[in-house]
Order: sequence, then structure tokens, then C-alpha cells
Amino acid sequence: MFAQRIGLTVAIALLALAAVGAVAQPAVKPPIRGLVSMGAFKFMGYGGDPVNTLEPLNAKPGIFGGLVIISTWRQLQPEPNGEIPDNNPIDKALADVRAYNAKNPQKPLAVKLRIFAGIEAPAWAMKIGGEPIATIHNDKKRVIGRFWSPEYRQAWTQFQHKLAAKYDSRPLIHEVAMTSCMSYTAEPLFIPDDPTVLNPLRAAGFKDAEYRECLDHAVADYAPWKATRISISLNPYYGLATTGDPKFTIAIMQACRKAIGKQCVFDNHDLDADTPKTILPLHAAMQRMGPEIQFQTLHATPPNWEGTIRRGVALGASSIELWQDYGGFPQVPDATLKRWAAMLEANKPR
Repeated sequence: MFAQRIGLTVAIALLALAAVGAVAQPAVKPPIRGLVSMGAFKFMGYGGDPVNTLEPLNAKPGIFGGLVIISTWRQLQPEPNGEIPDNNPIDKALADVRAYNAKNPQKPLAVKLRIFAGIEAPAWAMKIGGEPIATIHNDKKRVIGRFWSPEYRQAWTQFQHKLAAKYDSRPLIHEVAMTSCMSYTAEPLFIPDDPTVLNPLRAAGFKDAEYRECLDHAVADYAPWKATRISISLNPYYGLATTGDPKFTIAIMQACRKAIGKQCVFDNHDLDADTPKTILPLHAAMQRMGPEIQFQTLHATPPNWEGTIRRGVALGASSIELWQDYGGFPQVPDATLKRWAAMLEANKPR
């Protein structure tokens, strides 16, 4: 009888360990460090598709630590609730990265995924809740869906489940940009203040309360991503107001760190030696809350390159995205890029 009890106890213990193992969370991948190429950008809002090319990095091998692979929601899910196809733009770009890393094993690239929605959403998503909204931004006609609405967010969340199921376990992909609720850029908290944008949005039923709710739930949209870090691009909240609200953004930052800890990476796309004053409270909050912190330069070719990089390093950045289009890093000497990369790589978390 005693032996039976011992055997039963061991069996229960083994079952308990198996259950723990079954629900154990995967280790979070390391952050991307150093210089990062922000990838293809010229397509944005012009009706074309992003072209992920490593040509600028192949011309400067062994310097960069990361690459942003860009795709769009419409490319990856052209039909409602559709499965993500194989050999899509992400798969093709990952193959190129693997080839690059095989040639440069001394400094391989890590990948950040940035999936554009908003004006790059599929046609079916743009019709959720009504007909697509015709707007004009930067003198270009752009059509957008009701990105703020609960129904749109539900479709986006379902898409994230499919995306994470396919890519969260890929070792090359260290980070994914959080683009829930995005409209015209990959900065979810940014909406252009042009009347040619805001007036059509108002007419289509845009509500600040729903937009704030969408942003409040954005991190939860990415819950299926367990091993990949989630990078959230930060701006003061505006909505329909003319004055930004950095406190709302800081509350989102705090909630992100509370919910997913070190998996939450703070990002800002306005890094410059002469930082816009509206961004300063967010930079201060990023520095106060600590790593991981990353930036993208405000200008494709900053007027003060050196001062821009040094400001990012001083703020605690582990990586800085540099433009590869419209000038950008291809114009910078290799020796200078190597020095900047070393500065960032030495910027260890406190």
C-alpha cells in the first residue's frame, strides 16, 4: 500500500511538471543592438508594395546589427480571416537575411517586422463599418478604413494571432513593431492634423474615445507574440485636439511595461540633435523608465548626423534606425557608421 501511495504521488508530481512545461513561456529573444536599416519606405501610401532589399547593407557589410522587414496587411491577408500565404514578402526577405548572415557571420542581422495597416490595409478591412474614407494627405489621395473602431480592431487582433503563430518562433525575428490603430504612418499615436484628413474622419464617425480605447488595448492585440519583443512607437496623443497629450502616452508606456515587462520596447521616430519640443516629455519618460529604448531618425539625412546619434546614445538607446531611402546612411562613410554602431553596442542596459 505504501509503495502504491508513493507511486501515485510520483505520478501526480510528474503530471504537474508536465502541465507546467506545457504552459511555460518561451524565452524572450535578445533586443536588436547597434545600427538598424529601416528598410524599404518609398512605397508608403502610393499604391505600390514595399521592396525589401539588402542592397544598401550588402554595400556596407558587417556594420549593421538589424534590418526592418516591411510588409502590409493587404499583402498578408487579402481575404477576411484568410491564412497568411507561404513565400510572402516576409518569407522572401528572411531568405535574403539568412544569405547575408551566412556571408557575414561575424556580425549577423537581427530582424524587426513592421506591418503597415491604416492606408495599407486590405480592401475588405477598409469596408468594416462603412465605405472606405477618401482623404488627402501630403497632397496625395489616400483611402483609409475605420482604424479606430472595435470591429476593425477585432479583425486586426485575429490577424495578429495568425502572424504570431507563423513567425513568433523564428529565431531571426527579434522584434515586431506594434502598429495597432495606425492610420497614415507606422506610429499608432499619430494622426495628421490636415483638415483634408480630419474632416473626412469626423464625417465617417471618428471618435476620440474609441481611438483611445483602441490604443489602450493595442498591447493586448499582440498577446500571441510570446518570444518576440514588441516595439511601440511613441508620440503625444492628439486625436482631434490641437494640443498633444503626453500623459496619455506615458500611461500607455507604463501599462505596456506592467503587462509584458522587458518584452516591451520603447521607440520614437523623432530623434534629432534639435528635438521637437513636443517630444521632449516622452524622451524624458523613456530615459526614466529605462531599456529597452530605440529610435528612428527624424530626418532621412539629419542636418547634424553626429549630434543626432550622440543624443540617442545619451538617452540610453540600444539601437537607432537609419533611413536607407531619400539619402540616408548610404551617404555616410563606413568608418563613421562603425563608430556609431560601437557607441550603441556599448550602451548596456542599466
